[in-house]
Amino acid sequence: MKKQGAAMCAILAAAMLAGCGGGKTGDAEGETARSPADTKPKEPVELKLVPYWLSMSDREFEELLFQPLKAKYPHITMKLDRTDPAQLAASGEFPDLFYVANVRYSTFKDLDIPYDMSAMIKNKDHPIDLNAFSKPNIDWIIELGSKGELYGVPFDLNHYALFYNKDIFDKRGVPYPKDGMTWGELLELSRRLTFIDAGVQYRGFVPPNPNVFSGTKTMPIYDPSTKKALLNRDNHKSILELIKPFYEIPGVVVNNEFPIKGADFLKDRTVAMMANWLTDIPSAMQAGNIQMNYDIAGMPSFEDLPGVTIHPGAKMMGISKTSKHKEDAYLAIQFFTSPEVQKKINRGGRLTALADETIRKDFGADMEVLKGKNIQGALAVKPAKMIPPHEYNAIIDGLFNGTAAGLATGSKDINTLLREAQEAADKAIAEAEAAKKK
Repeated sequence: MKKQGAAMCAILAAAMLAGCGGGKTGDAEGETARSPADTKPKEPVELKLVPYWLSMSDREFEELLFQPLKAKYPHITMKLDRTDPAQLAASGEFPDLFYVANVRYSTFKDLDIPYDMSAMIKNKDHPIDLNAFSKPNIDWIIELGSKGELYGVPFDLNHYALFYNKDIFDKRGVPYPKDGMTWGELLELSRRLTFIDAGVQYRGFVPPNPNVFSGTKTMPIYDPSTKKALLNRDNHKSILELIKPFYEIPGVVVNNEFPIKGADFLKDRTVAMMANWLTDIPSAMQAGNIQMNYDIAGMPSFEDLPGVTIHPGAKMMGISKTSKHKEDAYLAIQFFTSPEVQKKINRGGRLTALADETIRKDFGADMEVLKGKNIQGALAVKPAKMIPPHEYNAIIDGLFNGTAAGLATGSKDINTLLREAQEAADKAIAEAEAAKKK
């Protein structure tokens, strides 16, 4: 009996081994069997991320991204590298990931850093659904690949809004700004709120850079076929004609002084309204422990383009061609763009790149400085489609924005300002092209 029992146990043991590990399918549900190699802990890897042209702090990276990633994938350790991208590229081995604002993507493109992720996003275990991202944010990234390449995915957004100091409005008995205003209506408000009280000069509104206005109309500023700027044109002239009356309000510019001193919305508290990024200002207020009686309204619009503001301050994450850990870098990006992480960053004041309104509606919910503010009114103004990023974006935008000094002081007429900006841009582009050939 003992021999028969031992034999039966041996048969049962063999059958169990065959059923559980010997074949291609496992249990009755048909799960694929996992080999010992599949269950073996992965080798530890250290990934480095290069952020560029961004305001995200080291603390935010650690708390919002790196620590949660470590909890999900214990074998991955993430670190920041804030070295200049050109310097890193010159070494021949650029770090694993990059994180960049849309207007500076061309820096990485020119250095031949981005890796085509188009095949990776179809990973059956860790896919990235491009349809989950909001438009027009995802569109500009897709357009970077002329043959279907995908050089990154969106991570977060920024959004222009109108901030206003309620105390200044109350002092003058002027109704607060409303969502859906035009620039003409804002000009009238600015006139009513520019005054002197107890020797202090108050200003209704100091215009943002001219490229905020041109970006709202998606105006191209560069022609790659001619390698010339596109500034000295009627459409850019119309932008400066719109801005100039704001500076002509008596008291906005004093003694031809530009930049205007004592006109910092947060620091001086003498400016009634300011147009700026929805994520940046609350972050600055929270970091500086700034207490202020303020609220937010949707950005004013052009009369012929109602309900539209400047393109989103979109940021993307991508993998470098030289990374030795592309699969792990991909896992990091897939995790960072997941609803789990996007909910967290969105509540913390980094606007989600996902289109899911159930996530977007909670923007800034964990930020004390945004409690009770008109966030949804600001977000209701839709961002314009951005122009394709290019390598001379910074040069041309900088020269166009430089025309504000001439507008404010009245030192030059608009035609002269645009002609000189065009000439300076073309010269800088020509010099950069010549340098490439050396």
